[in-house]
Amino acid sequence: MSSSLTPAERGRLILVTHGSAVAVIGLVSGFGLVFAILDAWHVWPLTLATNLPVPGSEHGWRVAHVAGVLNGMLMILAGLALVPVAAGRTAQRWIVGGLVWTGWGNTLFFHCANLSSNRGLSAGSTRLGEADLAGIVGYLVGASTIPFTIIAVTLLGLAAARQLKAR
Repeated sequence: MSSSLTPAERGRLILVTHGSAVAVIGLVSGFGLVFAILDAWHVWPLTLATNLPVPGSEHGWRVAHVAGVLNGMLMILAGLALVPVAAGRTAQRWIVGGLVWTGWGNTLFFHCANLSSNRGLSAGSTRLGEADLAGIVGYLVGASTIPFTIIAVTLLGLAAARQLKAR
């Protein structure tokens, strides 16, 4: 592999690499969804366990599955767009770093939320349930991704708009 990658090309590869890993975790979370629906650790033709409770909920596993795949795809798509939109170096750092944090932070959030009694929507107790470690970790990590996601996607869009205007 050539060591002459531009920062944008390197950023693209970083986002595709991390995005693929996040998407795979989302895909694998589909097994949790199947187990929750069946209320058994079962993938035809194998029954892995019938008396072992499945953690989380059907809803929580569905969200972890779909959101994981979508977060991974967001990262991959942003990575593929990074070179042609020609964002400046600082913007590229924000886009790449922000979306890597978004992907992994949201992966942790959705899995913690699935295992928490308050769905990870607060670091305190809510009408959904009492605060617990999974909920607190999920909330703090998940909430921290919000500004990074908004900034990264905004910078990507602004760079594309500048390219469009310049042509």
